[in-house]
Amino acid sequence: MATGIFCSSPKPVTEPATIQRAHSGIGDAYSVIRSTGSMATVSRYHDEPEVDYDDGATELYQRIEGKGWDGALTRIEMSPAEAKAWVSRKEPTTQKVRWRLLPLHATCIFRSPLALIEALIDTYKDGPQMKDDRGMLPVHLACRNGASKGVVLTLLNSFPDSIKVRDRKGRLPIDLVLSSSSANKEAVLSAIRRFQSDYENGNLAGHGIHHAKSELTGMTVGLNPKAHTNEVDYEHRTVLFRLVLKKDWKAASNRSNTFPDEASTWIVTKGFNGNLRFLPLHKACVLQPPVTLIETLLHAYPEAARSADQDGWLPIHCACFYGATETVINAILIANPKGAQSKDEDGRLPLHYACLKGATQGVVDVLVGAFPKGAMSKDDEGSLPLHHACSKGASEGVIDALLKASPKGAQSKDDQGRLPLHHACRKNASERIIRTLLRVYPRAAQIKDDQDKLPIHYACQNGATPSVVNLLLTTYPESINVKNGFGYTPLAEARALENPKMDPIVNVLEKFKKEQDKIKVDSGENGILEQKITKLTDRVETLELTLARVGDIGASIKHDIHKNKDPYDILEKMAEKLLALEAVGAPPADTVGQPRSGSSQGGGSGAPKKPQGAQQAGKNIFGLRKKSPGQKKSKN
Repeated sequence: MATGIFCSSPKPVTEPATIQRAHSGIGDAYSVIRSTGSMATVSRYHDEPEVDYDDGATELYQRIEGKGWDGALTRIEMSPAEAKAWVSRKEPTTQKVRWRLLPLHATCIFRSPLALIEALIDTYKDGPQMKDDRGMLPVHLACRNGASKGVVLTLLNSFPDSIKVRDRKGRLPIDLVLSSSSANKEAVLSAIRRFQSDYENGNLAGHGIHHAKSELTGMTVGLNPKAHTNEVDYEHRTVLFRLVLKKDWKAASNRSNTFPDEASTWIVTKGFNGNLRFLPLHKACVLQPPVTLIETLLHAYPEAARSADQDGWLPIHCACFYGATETVINAILIANPKGAQSKDEDGRLPLHYACLKGATQGVVDVLVGAFPKGAMSKDDEGSLPLHHACSKGASEGVIDALLKASPKGAQSKDDQGRLPLHHACRKNASERIIRTLLRVYPRAAQIKDDQDKLPIHYACQNGATPSVVNLLLTTYPESINVKNGFGYTPLAEARALENPKMDPIVNVLEKFKKEQDKIKVDSGENGILEQKITKLTDRVETLELTLARVGDIGASIKHDIHKNKDPYDILEKMAEKLLALEAVGAPPADTVGQPRSGSSQGGGSGAPKKPQGAQQAGKNIFGLRKKSPGQKKSKN
């Protein structure tokens, strides 16, 4: 049995930490967490569990193959050993391996969300270094199958040497991107080239195992390109910064007015992913301060609104991510209006983060007003702000504001093939939100996502109200019988939950199905279908007869050639037989004898009509002059 193939010799691998934005006990939102021990030795000979696909793949692999992403994440937590299990399939006769994959390879083939890929890497650190049966690393498969920039960079950072690894056909990851037709091709190419440049220049030291940070991205709109010259380390942080951490807003405002230079002083601290650096304004936006402090800090150092931290975040990103008020957002945008247009390395605008974090309608209105096109801007996962808003259960006012800014957003799919309506049904949105999305784009009720699920499948799966289910059914009645990728109709989906709370929904679905079945019977739909099948069968029989006669003509021509007959006679005979084939598709018996369309009756004399294509004197049907009886055949 084949074992996992590493692309390089075993060597000690340092497992760096990942940066997490988390508010710690002292108010420092930039904490660094060490993921595992400092050193780990990778061996290509360690025990590798393997299962045969036909005998029963692991449950984790089955959920990935079925694109059940949520279930796959749950399975990793329940059975982490399955993340290391190879799944292979063999030829039944020769037992030759047809394919062999880890779950991580499978996620790159089936284009799973980044969260699932990160979970697999967390569980099995060596996964990104393992080759499949075709000599392809997970990053090769991701590049070939149109993965997002975030997925590709996650795999590259997990195993930086993969940037120069070739598969069995000699292709690098970048070669596979160049040959793809993915919609995000240019974004991925740009990210890989920057990563390759940093790799070749030795600038990857300290990069996190999962997240490609500011070293891998270019300047975004509105970022300050000037070097930071006024900075101190965290141990010697300024008095102003200490007051901000304590949330002593009044004292911090006074300090900023008295010592404005401290508002422009960067606080720098070492981390496993390089230096972390931020201004007092960044920190203040994290801690939800009053607008008066924000205005004071901006007055002391206006350039702060255009300054990015180590992750490429402007203060406006921080404010939106941590739920700042409408007045704070407005104050920052007044200082830097272009901040609303600035994307971070994940391709997200402040508006994306506001929708992700459940911002109020007032905040969304301010951001959309500053950059209306932001409502139709997708992040690197193919999601609009509207997708995020629907997936987080946003209020009706937020949904209305986003749809007003861009009605076409209701028609847009994310990287999982989901419309905003799919997300809204997954989060049990109110009937009014569902009705609004359907009013803007009624066809949404008919569209399946990458799991072959309609919005109504999610509504039934997640316990929507009977009124929402009924609304989806009336918008697309045929959906009552539509099966998802697992073979479940909406009714089967609801019954499978075996939850008494689902009884009202089951009753609505059963009643609607009975009504639809009755409509089919009353309209004679089944009889119409049978007539169509009968006609199609007759046409197939006619075609079979015609093809049989063509075969006979071919055999006759072959026979005449062997008999060394005159080619002109052979051609004329063949043409006459081909014309005779029209009888196969002749009109019904009551029309036999009637002239064909396009023929003339010749003065109404009643005399037999000269057939179309009749020969002229001395010529055959091809217009060639026939030989005289005594003419000899010429030999070539």
